[in-house]
Amino acid sequence: MLVALAGTALLVGLAIVSVMPAWTMFALPFVLAASELSPGLLVVTLAWIAVSRWLLATRPTMRIVTTVALTIAAMILARPLLQYREVQQRANVALSELARGTSGSMQITDAPSRCVPDAPDVREQVVHYSAQDGTPLVMRVFRGRPQLRPQAIVIVLYGGAWRGGDATQGANVSRALAQHGYVVAAIDYRHAPRFTFPAQLDDVRRSIALVRDSAGAWHADTTRIALLGRSAGGHLAELAAVAPGDQPVQAVVAMYAPWNLSEGYRDVPSPDPIGVRGVIGNFLGGSPEQQPARYRAASPSSYVRPGLPPALLLFGSRDHLVKAEFNREAAAALRAAGNRVVAVEIPWAEHGFDLVPGGLGGRTAYRSIERFLDLTLPACAARQ
Repeated sequence: MLVALAGTALLVGLAIVSVMPAWTMFALPFVLAASELSPGLLVVTLAWIAVSRWLLATRPTMRIVTTVALTIAAMILARPLLQYREVQQRANVALSELARGTSGSMQITDAPSRCVPDAPDVREQVVHYSAQDGTPLVMRVFRGRPQLRPQAIVIVLYGGAWRGGDATQGANVSRALAQHGYVVAAIDYRHAPRFTFPAQLDDVRRSIALVRDSAGAWHADTTRIALLGRSAGGHLAELAAVAPGDQPVQAVVAMYAPWNLSEGYRDVPSPDPIGVRGVIGNFLGGSPEQQPARYRAASPSSYVRPGLPPALLLFGSRDHLVKAEFNREAAAALRAAGNRVVAVEIPWAEHGFDLVPGGLGGRTAYRSIERFLDLTLPACAARQ
């Protein structure tokens, strides 16, 4: 009996965690794992219904209670899997609309079981360089099999609240994109609070220039560059893509990225596990009242105008670090200015959903990224 009750309590608890907000950063990984891996937990829960009923065969009351509890847990855990198809279909429609102006219609029909592909034949090169003040930085370059023609470039920016992280983040996606035919450069930047804005943007610009200068050695095409960033890296990717004076890029992918930093400072999520105001304040050296010009300069929302590169925005409805409504506002503002935007909102997802290996959100994100890039700057392998 104790085994049946313990297993039931664990599975019911995981189901509850999967729909609860992350009250602290310590809890966030558990919420992410429970929600993103819910199909596997669903299978275990359904199997445990049969096991617990057998273990409690002589206790009919407890048998009914555990069966009801596990059935409710299974219903909770089934929701992301049921929503997956709808999300894929919406992404398909949005990408098809984008395709009408490029290479024709596309379909996203991958089964939920298909994960980010392995990339065993991808070469990885570590490049050491430095910021303008001499601070050491590290870039990781991923390349697949050599191609006859120069390959398009994807520059990846990691997340970490502008205060942490490194270029190894999301390396499985970088390798998969390299195997797909892109030269992928995961770049670095200095961290707050020691370095405040615009140090991070300066580092991104310096890194992009280094990638352009090195493109010949990597057999890469500097006329076809996309920026891809997560969280703070998504913000920097958007900013580098839209700020006047930057060297042009052809596409930008931003995952759960801040958009208007003044609004983000004033309208914090609830719960607020990371302490949004402290994070933004450390990044920009104060509050919006103390640093109004810096907040304007650091916000991609300040630079919306026609003629910006096409953008793919990926974000979760349950994000408690960067509110989903900020990404909705970004998509609406870019569209209103006549720019091409694909916005993919994942209803079950929290912040960082794409970083859970084998998770539903990661599968959705990768397939959307791959197809978006194929539409906006095809890898040479896709053209041959």
